[in-house]
Amino acid sequence: MAIFNGLIDFVARILAFLYALPVVGGNYGLAIMMLTLVVMVLLMPLTLKATRSTIKMQQIQPELRRLQKEMKGEDRATLNAEVMKLYSENGISPVGGCLPMLAQLPVFLVLFRILQGLTRRIEDRPFFALANRIREAKGLETEDGRFFDPQYLSQDSVLYQDLRSDTSMKFGPFDLAERALDVLQADFLRALPYVVLIVFVVGSSYYQQRQVSARRTTDDNAEVSPMMQQQQMLLKVLPLMSGVWSFLFPAGLVLYWATSNLFRIGQQSYITHQIYGKEAPVIEAEAKKSADARKKTSESDDASDSKGSNDSDKKKNNNSADAKSNSSTNGSSSNGKSKKNNKNGQRDTESDDNTDKAGATADLDRNARWEQRRQQQRAKSKSAGKAKDEPTSSRVTPKGTKSGPSRKKKR
Repeated sequence: MAIFNGLIDFVARILAFLYALPVVGGNYGLAIMMLTLVVMVLLMPLTLKATRSTIKMQQIQPELRRLQKEMKGEDRATLNAEVMKLYSENGISPVGGCLPMLAQLPVFLVLFRILQGLTRRIEDRPFFALANRIREAKGLETEDGRFFDPQYLSQDSVLYQDLRSDTSMKFGPFDLAERALDVLQADFLRALPYVVLIVFVVGSSYYQQRQVSARRTTDDNAEVSPMMQQQQMLLKVLPLMSGVWSFLFPAGLVLYWATSNLFRIGQQSYITHQIYGKEAPVIEAEAKKSADARKKTSESDDASDSKGSNDSDKKKNNNSADAKSNSSTNGSSSNGKSKKNNKNGQRDTESDDNTDKAGATADLDRNARWEQRRQQQRAKSKSAGKAKDEPTSSRVTPKGTKSGPSRKKKR
């Protein structure tokens, strides 16, 4: 708040200085117009910078749409980082186009407070009516409340002394301290100059918007976003709103609006012929050069990525080929081993079969010999004439027949 009050005091001193100039000649309206021109000249470099930023923004729209299309599946933080990188490469400030309007807003508020302070009347003081009655009761001279009691000015300044002795801020048919609405309610004929001034403010605002929109390059195939539609609607409504506000604010502010609009019309004409006529092709060439460099960088990155993928594919193919060769080698060796093992198995099986056959033949021969020996034993026992009650037990073994006592006698 202290900074704002300090700015009010500073602008009020500038207004008092301009009012005292011989060129102005003590004219309130000329002093306000001179102050408006000073403000607009100070803001002009900022306006030109914002215009160049707007041109660059228009030139990179195809690149911006391509970037948004490529990163459609990415998160918004990554997309914003890439967009800011694109802005930085082209020297664009995202808020550059709004800076002139933002800078004019505090100037308008300061001038509004200054006009309110300069046109404060004596009757607006607290307890003015009570103080006049006390003076009248004591036989003292009363004060005329219609005179100004200005604020924010040094009492030694010419502007303060003139306002202190005036009841109005005359500028031709206007009283810059009055509102158009109050004048219109009091006297319609006297309010006509105010109405004409307000119509000029509205018409100049529309003409200025037309200057800006006429040189705006748009893509016919591009879709109009809802935000752009709202901005266009706002640009159509703002001049009408300025007309409504002009009825409610003091005429000094309306004069400030009219002067600033007239200056902007000349400024936009200069921008159209100088910046858009001469600098725009250079800016477009720079934007195209930057886009080509960015495209080459992306292509080189894609080529390196594809090369890396091809190398990895080659490595994979080589590894698979080596694996196949190893498997074939191992398969052939295992096949050779299996064949050798099969041959050895067949030989072992044949030898086992031969062994079994030999064993079976030997068993048959042995059984035949045992049977022959049993018969010989029987024949011997018959010839010896042994008794039947003394049976003999004979056990035929592979080595021969062995006689032994019978089981009955052993018991």
